[in-house]
This record gives sequence, C-alpha cells and structure tokens, in this order.
Amino acid sequence: MYICMCNPFTDKDLDSALHDEKVRNKASHLYKACSGGENPNCGNCICEINERIDAHNHSTLLMAAE
Repeated sequence: MYICMCNPFTDKDLDSALHDEKVRNKASHLYKACSGGENPNCGNCICEINERIDAHNHSTLLMAAE
C-alpha cells in the first residue's frame, strides 16, 4: 500500500526503514529515508507515519518486556 503519493513510497519501505538502526524513529527521518531524501509536500502521509512509529515502538517495548 502506498503511504505517500507525492514522493511515492509504500508501507514495506516504511517498515524497512523502521527496522533500520541507522534511521531515527522520527517522522522527518523516516520520510527522508523512504523518499530518497525528499521533503514532504502535502503532509497527508505524516499521520500514517506517526501511527506506524507508535505501533513499532509499542511492539518493541512488548518484546523487550518478555
């Protein structure tokens, strides 16, 4: 599924960037990692990026607690 249409990247691109230790889990860093260094245009994708960051951080915390 496409997350961003302005600088096209998919949920798979975003998931890959979330698991890359070189990329900080901030929306701006993830966006640049997925879009080839571009800046957001319309910003409609930022909410989805933030939701995925939260879900990733939550699952990471749950795995660490086990």
